[in-house]
Amino acid sequence: MDISTRSLTFTPERKARLTDLVRQIIGNYGLLLIMLLLMLGFSVFYPVFWSLSNQINIVFAASLIGIMAVFSTFVILTGGIDISVGSTVAVSGLVAALLLETGQPLLTALLGGIGVSAIVGLVNGVAIAYLGLPPIVVTLGALSIVRGTGLLIGGSTLHLIREPAEFLFIGGGRIGGLPFPIFIFTAAALLMLFVQTRTHFGLSIYAVGENERAASLCGLPVRLVKLLVYLLSSVGAGIAGIVLAAQVSTASANYGNALELDVIAAIVVGGTSLRGGRGSVHRSVFGALLIAAVNNGLSILNVSTDQQLIAKGVIIVAAIVLNNRLQKWSETL
Repeated sequence: MDISTRSLTFTPERKARLTDLVRQIIGNYGLLLIMLLLMLGFSVFYPVFWSLSNQINIVFAASLIGIMAVFSTFVILTGGIDISVGSTVAVSGLVAALLLETGQPLLTALLGGIGVSAIVGLVNGVAIAYLGLPPIVVTLGALSIVRGTGLLIGGSTLHLIREPAEFLFIGGGRIGGLPFPIFIFTAAALLMLFVQTRTHFGLSIYAVGENERAASLCGLPVRLVKLLVYLLSSVGAGIAGIVLAAQVSTASANYGNALELDVIAAIVVGGTSLRGGRGSVHRSVFGALLIAAVNNGLSILNVSTDQQLIAKGVIIVAAIVLNNRLQKWSETL
């Protein structure tokens, strides 16, 4: 056998390495491959879809949901759920706007908006982790309470934000031609990915999600972990609320309606299991980008709003099914 023939021969070790590589690619980037195929489909009907400006628009559109999704991923990983994030978005932006109206410094307004969201997360976490209440019940109640509180302190009217320019830059500024919210989204994703992969807390989240009782018997601070994931989820919503208020130059207690559904959809589409224990921050990023790409493609094709809702639902479900099939196929290799 000559050298060229030997180099083409798949030894058991080489075949095992190749199988592991394929399994890792499909497991980590299967949704990305699906997203690229979907984008290729849109480009067939509208070639400008692949233009740089449109790709920037897609990432920009994904920023708001993406910021919330990367922070809320940890909640889903523990087997919980947070449906109060939409209301938290509204209240955090509203508090920041009201503080600016009273002449408070920019830093005070930002800390006030995020601080209010942190309080919401803290209350949710205590009720769920230490009182043992179901996450769906607690966050559903918080959704209503926080929304009502926002209407109580700010009314149902729009609060116009004209200054300072630094606040408006958060939502509408550009650096190097890229919208500033993209940088916030990127920073949030990298930070949460670091927490997930490089900290003991991140590893504890998976342990709690896979088997809470076993995690407790191993000495992990299960209650503290659950408290912190809800705190982080609300803080992410608070940051998104400030970005939204700065982006539209207004704040309102009515903002963020049903936003929690898009956040959960982005996380689940990304492959994070609602049962907990399986998923990743980077997959939630892909999920947010996929939803933004679908919305963008349907809008470019001039699909009517009612048809967009139907098509969006069908595409998202099909993407989840295909991604699950790819995951199962890779496990059989």
